[in-house]
Amino acid sequence: MAFANALSNAGHVPEVVRTTAIVHFGGQAGAFSISKIELQTEAQVGGIDRTAFEQIAQGAKKSCPVSKALAGTEITLDAKLTPIAAPR
Repeated sequence: MAFANALSNAGHVPEVVRTTAIVHFGGQAGAFSISKIELQTEAQVGGIDRTAFEQIAQGAKKSCPVSKALAGTEITLDAKLTPIAAPR
């Protein structure tokens, strides 16, 4: 949601944003913890180039309330800009 909001605030309202989170668990001092989160995002956004898209994605990751709450956990982001399908 932070990414879609950031895109919209920059004047690039997304058609579609799909994000998958792969969560890695590990043991620490006999208890399980989240050791890493891999975010994989694909978005269809008109009128934006890949550089601006990536800058907005990384900025949203950094300012996301969930990312801030999990500041002790490594979070990676792979954001892909996909073409908007032409109407049939």
